[in-house]
Amino acid sequence: MNRVLKKILFAAALALLLIPMTPAHGQAGAQDEQFRYRWQLRNVIGTVAGLFLPNQGEGSLTFTRTNGHLKSELLITSPKSREGEYFRYGSEIDPRTLQPIRAWSSYAWRGETKSKSEEIVQEGVLDIAAGIFAIRRDPPTKARRMEIWSEGKIYPVVVYPKGIEKRKMPDGMVQTRHYSIRGVEIPGRRKWKGKLDLWLATDQAATPVEILISRSLTDVRLQLTSGF
Repeated sequence: MNRVLKKILFAAALALLLIPMTPAHGQAGAQDEQFRYRWQLRNVIGTVAGLFLPNQGEGSLTFTRTNGHLKSELLITSPKSREGEYFRYGSEIDPRTLQPIRAWSSYAWRGETKSKSEEIVQEGVLDIAAGIFAIRRDPPTKARRMEIWSEGKIYPVVVYPKGIEKRKMPDGMVQTRHYSIRGVEIPGRRKWKGKLDLWLATDQAATPVEILISRSLTDVRLQLTSGF
């Protein structure tokens, strides 16, 4: 079950790193940003897992500019976790060229720790955050292929625009644009096995208000609690 939760939280981290980082229509954001979320396991498998593992918690996502680079970092925690346990993921990109510079991840969970940091030098491949930065700058109106770097591996994915939808938030209904991101079958290539749905508010900043990730027969739902 520990392995299942790690996969779930890793998927949640990917989802939050897939969140847009600048105002819509290519207007580069000059201010630092911070978003806070609550996450919760969904569906039957998720409910069963919740009997043995944390089934809800909090996450914070920050975007800061340093020396002309854009740094994004996510921290995931749970009130049922032991003190000091966490999952942290981040990346640094050049916002002008969309070329990722460095990516990292680390966690401490039930006595196990792991940390990884890697420079990204391959041209034409975007990390997760830079990929959505590109989508935000040029929002797709039809299915669009992308090459995504994640944890040292490269996956082909397709972004599908699903249209305008209303989502229920703690403060009321919000009109959003819905996008689905899926792995694609290509001979000789790794396929991303996760599924992700992202709802961005129709405000100028395209605020990420809700995310739904499916992985390992479990859904995790992340809902914005502040920053909107």
